Amino acid sequence: MRVKEWSVEEALSKGVTFIDVRTPEEFEEFRIPGAVNVPLFSKEEKEKISKVYYEKGEREARLYALKIVGPKLFDIVSRIKELKEKRGEVVIYCWRGGLRSLAVATVCNLVGVSVGRLSGGYRAFRKYILGRIEKISEKLNLIVLYGPTGVGKTRILRRLKEEGFPVIDLEGLAGHRGSVFGGIGLSQPSQKMFDALLWQELETLKDSETVIVEGESKKIGKLYIPEPFWKAMERGRKILITLPLEERIKISMEDYQVNRFPPEVYIEALKRIRKILGDEKFREIEALIKEKQFEKAVRELMVNYYDKLYSRSTPEVEITVSAENSEKLYRKLKELLLNLTSSSKD
Repeated sequence: MRVKEWSVEEALSKGVTFIDVRTPEEFEEFRIPGAVNVPLFSKEEKEKISKVYYEKGEREARLYALKIVGPKLFDIVSRIKELKEKRGEVVIYCWRGGLRSLAVATVCNLVGVSVGRLSGGYRAFRKYILGRIEKISEKLNLIVLYGPTGVGKTRILRRLKEEGFPVIDLEGLAGHRGSVFGGIGLSQPSQKMFDALLWQELETLKDSETVIVEGESKKIGKLYIPEPFWKAMERGRKILITLPLEERIKISMEDYQVNRFPPEVYIEALKRIRKILGDEKFREIEALIKEKQFEKAVRELMVNYYDKLYSRSTPEVEITVSAENSEKLYRKLKELLLNLTSSSKD
C-alpha cells in the first residue's frame, strides 16, 4: 500500500498534526514544534537493533526490529487513530524519512487509519526552517534593546509582549539569561530546538513593521543565534536603556533569584571569570558569596565585571532612555517605541 508523501511546506500550510516516531530521547532533544511523540522503539531497543545490524547485517536487524515492535503495534496504531480523530490530518516523521516512519505509516494505512509521511523527515524540516529564517531575516526591521546588567531588559520585553508589541524573547527561547550566571536554575534546549523555536516566532511576526529584541552577543549560553538573524540585529535600530546602579542591583537580585541556591553554585560560575577579575577580587567576591552577603557580591560584580564588559561590547546606539526606577523607565521606553513604530508606518 502506497503512503502519501507530504512536503514540509505543504504539511505546515495545511496545519497537520505531526507525529514523531523516534525515541523519547530523540524527541526531547529536538522536534517539530507541536509534534506528538508516539515512539516506535525505546532508546535501548534502538541500540540493540543497531548492534544486530553491525554484527549480523541489515536483514537480521529488520527481523529483530519486527520481533520487538510486533507486540506494540496495536497500541501505537490506536494512539495515532485517537490523535487523528481528535485533530484531523496526521503526518508521521522520523529523522530522515526512513524505515521507522514508513513502517508506522504503512501499518496505519493497512488497517484503515489514513496517515501521511513527511518526505525527508526531520532533516527536511530543519533545512526548510533554516531557509525560512534566512528569508524572513533579510526583510526584518528590528529594534534592539541594549542596557547594562540589571536594567531589566528581559522583564521589559515580556511586559511589552503582553501588551501586544511584536517581541522575540531570545533569552526565553534559549533558556538562558545571557551572562556567566545566566544558566543557573535554567535548562537550555538543543541548537536544533532553539532554531525551530526562533523560526516559529519569526513566522508569527514576519508581517510586522518592526520587531523588538534584546541586544545579545552572538552566543547565548551554549547556543548560537543563526547568522541571518544576527545580521538583522546588527543592522537594526539600537536603543540603550539605563538605570542607577542601586536599582540594577535590586532587579538582578530578583531576576536571578539570588539566595535560591547554595553558595557553591554561584562560586562555580564565578570561577569562569577568575582571570578577568584577578585573584584578589575573585577571592573578595568568593568570600562575600560564602558569607551569603549576596547584595554586596552583586555590587562588586556589577562594578568590576559586568559594567566594564558592557561598556566595551555595546555597539553605537541611536537613542538612550534613562530613568530613576524601572516603572518610569518602562513608561518612557513604551512611549518611544509607540512613536517609532507609528512613524515606520507613515
